[in-house]
Amino acid sequence: MRTSILCRAVLSSALAISSVANAFATECGFELSFTRPDEGGAQTVKVFRGKPVSELDGIRPLLFIATLKVNTDGTKISYHVKDVTGRRCVADPSATPCAINNIRNAYSNPDQSVTAFEAVRDSGFPVQKTWQVLSDDIIEKSKDTSKPCVTPDGYLVSMTSDVAVEGGFGRVGDCDQSKWIDALTAPAFVLPRSTGSLPSQFAANEVKKRSLVVGFSRSATKRTVYGIVGDTGPAKEIGEANIAMNRKLNGLAEDDLPKHRQDAIERFQAGRTAVLLFPGDRFVLKRPISGARIAEFGEASLRRFGGSEKVYRCIHDEIDTGF
Repeated sequence: MRTSILCRAVLSSALAISSVANAFATECGFELSFTRPDEGGAQTVKVFRGKPVSELDGIRPLLFIATLKVNTDGTKISYHVKDVTGRRCVADPSATPCAINNIRNAYSNPDQSVTAFEAVRDSGFPVQKTWQVLSDDIIEKSKDTSKPCVTPDGYLVSMTSDVAVEGGFGRVGDCDQSKWIDALTAPAFVLPRSTGSLPSQFAANEVKKRSLVVGFSRSATKRTVYGIVGDTGPAKEIGEANIAMNRKLNGLAEDDLPKHRQDAIERFQAGRTAVLLFPGDRFVLKRPISGARIAEFGEASLRRFGGSEKVYRCIHDEIDTGF
């Protein structure tokens, strides 16, 4: 009888310990939800969905891990009419002005060479031919001339898929760079756009423009960076954040700017990063958009989720023990 009682007691204790361990191991409840192509379809990224978070109105956060490229759209220094490859300051660091991106990244068809832009530039930007080269989703079109918006010092006005200020969409064509989400100061992430052949599962899960995004560097550095969904990109790419977000993930100084395109690639591309997304209307940041407002919104929301350490535990226990 005593042996039987003792065995039951040991078994009960073991089950209790096991239950606690299982509860801890599924703290966030991340399970594979869907996959997305990356690197033009050469790679696949797994996207996980967590269990409902009562402290966050029952939302189910999404999380994936990817190596982040750098996006420059939304900032004045992205493209310049004379520095078409973004290499001018590589050869001469004292040269000005310089671009930090190649003009082909603003094309409607990036298979065309840089000479296609040089030809329309040198012809004074004839309207029909110009927009066969440039994308009017990336470069703003003047409402007065239908030509590309160019600043007095030769930079093309670079757009994002959302605006930073109320009424910004009503001002498209005024050639004012400030209405777009600034890649230098407002941390943001680029999600793949939805297409007929490849719909966006993010949109299906209620991730929207200006939805809250939090990036986590690997556990060796443990940098937490707050951002928003600030732009959309190619359907078969997923790992891209803007300069401001990558700068923070890499631990660079707040006033550090890319000097040219190669510098943007070498210093402002983050390594493998965990990206946590907060779906639903309540986690869409209201305008105006600024780095300070993004940080305030992000800190408050992540605190309600349980903080950075909880996220790192969940990644380690539920997704990637090496992260």
